[in-house]
Amino acid sequence: MAATADSWEYPTQRKFEDVAPLSEVDPNDKAAVLRSRALAVRESWISAMEGRIIQQELKKCYNAEGVNHYQNCRHLVELYLTALKEKRVEGWRKVSKPESA
Repeated sequence: MAATADSWEYPTQRKFEDVAPLSEVDPNDKAAVLRSRALAVRESWISAMEGRIIQQELKKCYNAEGVNHYQNCRHLVELYLTALKEKRVEGWRKVSKPESA
């Protein structure tokens, strides 16, 4: 049976428990460490998907605006360039960058 517009409901968002950041968790508590890692990865992916949404909106703007996209889509370009720098999937390990000589 297909869902009609009257019977369809927006799915509810899954609620996750509040978890302390990895830096504040006791390393001997393995369950807490795993929950904290999962939180870090989840938050990193959410941030990356926000960047993808900006990219999709930018593509829509380019297609809709045609030759005027340089002026009318500039705000999205600035958001997207910022997202490229800041919104990356990092995971739970922080890799230290080597110092330049």
